[in-house]
Amino acid sequence: MTDLVPLAVLTGDLIGSSGLAPERIEEAFAVLGSAAERIAAWQGHPTSLSRYRGDGWQIRLEQPGDCLWVCLLILARLHADAAALGCRIAVGIGDGYTTDASDLSTAMGPAFTASGRALDRMKQGELLALDGVSPNRDNRQEDSESAVKYVKIDTFRKLAFTVAAELAGRWTTGQAEAMALKLGPESPADDRLSNEMIARQLGITRQAVDARLRSADYHILDEMMLAFIADYMPEGSIR
Repeated sequence: MTDLVPLAVLTGDLIGSSGLAPERIEEAFAVLGSAAERIAAWQGHPTSLSRYRGDGWQIRLEQPGDCLWVCLLILARLHADAAALGCRIAVGIGDGYTTDASDLSTAMGPAFTASGRALDRMKQGELLALDGVSPNRDNRQEDSESAVKYVKIDTFRKLAFTVAAELAGRWTTGQAEAMALKLGPESPADDRLSNEMIARQLGITRQAVDARLRSADYHILDEMMLAFIADYMPEGSIR
């Protein structure tokens, strides 16, 4: 049985994998699998990480607003844990036909189409791309049946992904280590407590963590992530 539900679909592939030893690719997929499990546990929905074509992968998010956060978490984890292995990720947002199966190879719907289209359009060197729909916040129609609930994602949202990718592409390994922990679902909301926890895990001072996150443009990226989360959150809801 399938259900048509709003989704964010992330389609990615490893950069330069053709010249990598098989164990390096498996190491990267172990990192992806670990990240997918943590994301699923936090969201309360399976991500259904599926692998294809050797170095390609796909996951689904039933909370579409989390898409930028998840992209940055994956990029940080791969950079920190998989010897600076690069990855490009295309996000498609829209309806999708989901099943209880863990394999997304037979999944269908506009979200999957948009994700594939975004991946096909990515240019060399691009890390992130976005396509699909976003909530129509300008809708003033009283008749909910005839209201247009979603509109095509605009240029500014796509530009946000481009800027985020540009900032993430500059991370050093040390910055990626700090970002991977900062973006983790278990990271405390309080900045000071969060950075103290990161310092203990990395064996450095909190001041060093502060410097790494500042150099990684964490606070700019955090504002962007929060904007996406708020954009796709149902009106009147609290998360």
